[in-house]
Parts: sequence; C-alpha cells; structure tokens
Amino acid sequence: MSQLKIQEPGSSLTRNETLSLVAVLLGTLFTFASTFTFGWVYDDPPQIPQNQNLQWGRLGYLFTHHLWAAAMGPEGRFYRPLLTLWFLLNKTLFGLNPHWFHVTTVLAHVSAAALAFLLARRLIKDTRAALFTAAIFGLHPLQVESASWISSVNDSLAAALCFSSFLIYRKAKTLQESSGPWWALSGILFLLALLTKEVSVVLPAIILVDLWTDSSGEQRSVPSARSWVAPITVYALVGALWLSLRSWVLGYAAATSSFVPWSTNLLSAPKILLFNLLRTVLPIGLSPHYHLRLIESPKDVQFLLNFLLLVALVSFAVIAGKRNRQLWVAFAWLILPLLPSLNLRWMNEDDFVHDRYMYMSMLGVALLAGSAFAWMKKRWPELLLIRPLAVAIVVILAFASAIQSQYWANDLILFARAVNKAPQNEWAQLNYGSALSTRGKYQEAAPHFVRSYELKPGWRAAEFAGFAFQQSGDLVQAEQWFRAALQLDPALATAWFGLAQVRLLQHQPEDAILYLRKALELQPDADGYHYTLGTALEQISRRTAAIEEYQTELQLHPYQSGARKALDRLQGGQTDR
Repeated sequence: MSQLKIQEPGSSLTRNETLSLVAVLLGTLFTFASTFTFGWVYDDPPQIPQNQNLQWGRLGYLFTHHLWAAAMGPEGRFYRPLLTLWFLLNKTLFGLNPHWFHVTTVLAHVSAAALAFLLARRLIKDTRAALFTAAIFGLHPLQVESASWISSVNDSLAAALCFSSFLIYRKAKTLQESSGPWWALSGILFLLALLTKEVSVVLPAIILVDLWTDSSGEQRSVPSARSWVAPITVYALVGALWLSLRSWVLGYAAATSSFVPWSTNLLSAPKILLFNLLRTVLPIGLSPHYHLRLIESPKDVQFLLNFLLLVALVSFAVIAGKRNRQLWVAFAWLILPLLPSLNLRWMNEDDFVHDRYMYMSMLGVALLAGSAFAWMKKRWPELLLIRPLAVAIVVILAFASAIQSQYWANDLILFARAVNKAPQNEWAQLNYGSALSTRGKYQEAAPHFVRSYELKPGWRAAEFAGFAFQQSGDLVQAEQWFRAALQLDPALATAWFGLAQVRLLQHQPEDAILYLRKALELQPDADGYHYTLGTALEQISRRTAAIEEYQTELQLHPYQSGARKALDRLQGGQTDR
C-alpha cells in the first residue's frame, strides 16, 4: 500500500524521488551533451558573432529595437530583448565560443524540464507520474531543435518563465492573505516571458482554463467570480504594458510576412494542426523544413478528411475532459501555444511548420502522458508492466533525440537533411545552397538556388544564384540571375553591386561604374562599395576620383586594408601596371 501513496503537492520529495528526478534531468543533459561540440548554425552568425550591437554599451539599443535590427534594418516582427540579453551574457562569460553557448542552451532546456516536473506534480498529484511527465517533456525528439540550436534557446527560456509564472499563480490563488507579492511576481515572470518570445501571450488563457476546471482540487465547485479578479487584472495589465512597449519599439503592428488569403489560412489550419500532433506520436524524419501543400478550397478532399479527423479528436478530448477535469489544463497547454503559429500571414511563405513551435505544447503532451500513467497505475495497481513500459518509452525517446540532434552539427548536414526530407521546399534548397556557398562550393550551390527560384521566385534565390555563378566563373548566368533579382526588387543594392563585379571581370569598367553608383545610391555606407568603385575608376585612369573613393571607404570602414594599400600606392605616385 505504501507504493500507492500520493504525495501532497506541497510535501517534500523522498530520497528515492529526488534521485529519480536527478536521473531524469541528468538523462536529459546527457542526451543533448553531444551538441556541446557543435558550432554556429542557421541564424546564429547574424544574431551573435556578426552582431556588432551585442555589447553592454549598446544595451539601450537592444531594448529599443527589434531582434533583427542589426541585420535587416528598421522592419521587423520580433521584439525579444531578453533573448538578445541572454546572448550578451553568454558572450561576456565565454566570448564567442559557440561550444559554451550550446552548454547554456541545453541547461536552459534542462531547467524547463525541472519546472515541468514541479508543474506536473501540482496538477497530477502523483510524483512518479510527474517524473514521467518531465522525462517526456525533456527527452521527446520534437525538443531537439530548441535544445540543439543556440538561436532557439528562447523557447526554453520563455517556457521556463511561463511555467514559473503558472506555479506562482497556483500558490497565490491558495493564499487568503498576503497574496499580493505572489501575484506581482507571477505577473513579472509573465512579462519577462513575453520579452523572450511572443507565444507566451497564451499563458493567461491557460490560467483561466485552470481556474475554470479548478483542477487543484482545493474547492469542490467552480471558483467564484471574485477569484477571477486578481488573475484577470494582473495579466491584463502586464499584457497591455507589453503591447504598448512592443508597439512603441516596432512602430506598428507586427508586419505580415506572406500574403496567404485568410480563406486558405483557415482551410489549412486543421492539416497543420494534425501534422504537428502526428509528430508528437511519430517523431521520426524530423527536419528544419517541411513541405505541406496548403488547402485553398473547401472541396479539397484533404480538407474534408483533416476536418473530420480533427472533429473526432476533439470529441474524444471532450469525453476525456468530462471524466477527468484536470485534462482540460493539459489540453490547454497542448493547443493554445500552437494557435499563434496557425496564422500563416505571420510566417515566412512556405516556412510555417517548425519543430520549435511545439516546444511549449510538449508540456501538454507530457501532462497527458503523465495522466495516463497515473490512471493506469491506479486502475491496475498490481500490474508490473506499467513502470517498465514507461522506462522503455523514455529510453526510446532519448535515443531518438540523441540521434536526430546530430543533424544540427553544422549547416551543411542540417540543410542536406532538409533537402532530403523536403525537396519541394524552396527554403530548404536556398539554405542548403547557402551552406555550400559558405564552404566555397559555388558550383554545387548554384543548382540549389536555381531550384529554390523555380519552386517560388524570390529575390534571395536569384541574387544568391547570381553570386554562385559569378564565383564559379559563369558570368553570363551570373548577370542573368542578378537581373532576375532586380526585376523582383529594383532597390536591391547587392544585386547592382553584383552586376558591377561581373562587368569588372569582363573588363568593362565604364558599365561597372554606372552599376556601382546605383548601388551606392541605395546603400551609401556598404562595406567595399567605394573601394570597388575606386578600382573601376583607376581602370579608366581617373586617379583623383579613385583616391576620393578609397578615402571614403577608409572613413566608413577603417579596417579595409585593400583601400589603404591602393591609397598609399596612388598617393605615393606609383603608376598602375
């Protein structure tokens, strides 16, 4: 009978339970320990080593600009200053060593798993079930992207802050007196979560579901209207503050990235939702990119099948929720964090499904698994296979995560995987081509840029194709693709610069000068543009004008050694050979 004893949520852990929790957390750490040797990948370079604003003297800038301000200019959709602060702290402690960044990324994930255990113990009121919940959350392969990729650490950080806010809310609502500081602390943590990742905005809705279900068991009836006042007030004020700050920084509502019709968005939502749920059951073949065809008509057979399957799942959830009211909170943690990602107009076109979007939702999956474990243990107390089965599931998930995390070792491996799993996704082709280009494999990269353009014409694919063909010596193809990029975006300074470089290689400096002046009109302080213009001017014997361009280059970019050498040569009176 002692094995069936249920711990009260506020009681301390036994020695065996503490050791079991440590084992789960160490297991999570060791599962992703191989990532400690990984380098920068995907969005890491522009956000961290190439980010000139990542310094304490620019802290005010970091809190008053969007996430990609240093790389993309004024337009941006993400206001995540605490993520940038996290990068700055890591840089201060470890320099620009990516291995230590990976260590702290995994530690953030382990911390979220520990908080998942505390939260599950409060909800399920069964320590062993809570341990199983934490193991599922920490070791599930859908967590690989966030645990293995430095730039996705905001998923773990935001989840940890949301879990902490939820736990403190649970404490605050049980106090008759002196609950004010606890409500304030919960609200502060909620604000910090919002400043880390926008998906945290769903936390108040989850808390309202928890209030409605009264899953704590501390009252026999639905909470009174008075008990709703504090949480609604606290989280409404915090949400309003965050929205005001976000609006002030961005200057406008979050820009839409794609122009998917609302009808297509609505019709495709069941398919995307089911695809996400399927990966929680079969987490195999994971990839940084997937290919999902959107549904544009209600007459599409896929829409009907997906809709009927979703209705069946919702019906099953309703029946289960009526039998066990605490499951509604698990369903809330599962579904609500997914809802923002279903608005395809916020996403890059054809890039609207990622494993990291499931990070916080995995708590809902884990809570359902933990609840099932507790239910089976209670229903069949003498059945000895329950615990071995749970252990087997955890071990399988750990191996699957350890294996699939290896794809995040570097860009080349990662996007080769993406092209293999989603060859019809233009982002997979584009990113694989970029990974090849970074390693100087321009001839191999060019076909992937061309394929990306064929799948979805875009200026990036065209410009990158132009650069790859230029570097591989095919100047005719290079010019064709630079012009294709300019047809899509005439204000693309880099494409004008690319055309100028092609003309210089073709020994046509007069045309190159025209293109360079156009590029400088669009981007007058670009690195290397004035130097290249000086080179072109030298070729047509305009020595004074060339000196002026070299001087301008050095004023803008003092580290430009090529401009310094050219200036010294010309001012020294040496003649060109």
